[in-house]
Amino acid sequence: MPDNPGLWCQEGWTRFRHGDFACTVVSDGLLEMGPARDNFPNAEPADVDALLTGHHLEPERVRLDQNLLVVDTPDGRVLFDTGVGTVPELGVATFGAQTGKAVANLEAAGIDPASIDVVAITHAHPDHCWGLVDADGKPLYPNARIIVSEVEYRHWTDLSKVDSAPNQHLRDHYTGADLNLNAYAGRLTLIGDGDEVVPGITAIATPGHSPGHVVYRITSGGRTMICWGDLCHHYVLLLRRPDWGFRFDYDKAAATAQRRRIYDLVEAERHAVFAYHFPFPGLGHLRRDGEGYAWLPAQPEPE
Repeated sequence: MPDNPGLWCQEGWTRFRHGDFACTVVSDGLLEMGPARDNFPNAEPADVDALLTGHHLEPERVRLDQNLLVVDTPDGRVLFDTGVGTVPELGVATFGAQTGKAVANLEAAGIDPASIDVVAITHAHPDHCWGLVDADGKPLYPNARIIVSEVEYRHWTDLSKVDSAPNQHLRDHYTGADLNLNAYAGRLTLIGDGDEVVPGITAIATPGHSPGHVVYRITSGGRTMICWGDLCHHYVLLLRRPDWGFRFDYDKAAATAQRRRIYDLVEAERHAVFAYHFPFPGLGHLRRDGEGYAWLPAQPEPE
């Protein structure tokens, strides 16, 4: 980390401060989701299109960022999630050449992957944990311990589920999670609700999008930021209309309940949010607005 961990903005990465913690955001690239209307099962397609066009967004081509957060604390350097990775039969092969940029952007930001002490996983879906290993299946973060929900780990590394999965994409979820997480055998820490990652960072269980999804509470200098993974994918659709749900939610009712619970917490306590899939760098606040919430992008605070 450079001596002045204030605000730098470069293509693919940026820096800011959160309390006494120096933070870096790096991009793993964009996910192309196609037409939004295909991904919100509780919504009328015309309503999805109208909400997007009303916010000057293209309904036929929804893109989701992949924002990875690095937090430097006195007790270690913590990376939250890893992107889709570059394993030939997974990673870029599944999600396209515009993804798989995490390691290159970490290095561009002056962060050696070997300097990462902890990788904290929000959940074990492809775009969050497939970037733990290189193309040969070797750990990309050789000195890190991996933090993951015990429920999440037990579910997605159970290869007995592979044969009964309904399609190849879901079968890859299991084999990809197993490949990436178990490459760190002996350095996995399985956590639950309220467990500490390092001082100042704790997990909050938010099952729904996946069986063991967690968000992370990051507190320093009297300020709190919620790093929320896939609690919410889109900064308009699922904030304005939390009940629409998302196509890839494992338990749609539970995911909606957790979404509303954390939105309410963030807004009531005036916490900052770090959102994995929101427009880069994914930092902002929520404001209650009618049936849902509005996204207020934050200008990162320089030192």
